[in-house]
Amino acid sequence: MDINACIKLSSVRNKGNLDGLKNDAFEVEVVNLSKDGLAFKSSEKLELNTYYDTTVLLWTKEKFQTVIEIVRMENYGEEQTLYGCRFIGIMPSDQLKIQIYEMVSEMED
Repeated sequence: MDINACIKLSSVRNKGNLDGLKNDAFEVEVVNLSKDGLAFKSSEKLELNTYYDTTVLLWTKEKFQTVIEIVRMENYGEEQTLYGCRFIGIMPSDQLKIQIYEMVSEMED
């Protein structure tokens, strides 16, 4: 399924010493999106169990804001790391937008 969505991340107050983490907003390449979370690739250094304010832009040009937690990361010597995230406090109406996106994408396949 092609993902036609992009996100902008900016750091939220995180626990611990996280020197070197990106604090400015930056865009990433979304590779998977569901009502519970998303996966993206980025060359930015992010840490597990950190939180980011996120603006998600869907294919319809609709935007919503939520917080994500980084729960998984994979890198096999590549420039970009694959991050898995879960949504924290996402609105049910925004989850519905994602579910509609998934249904439309499945119909196109």
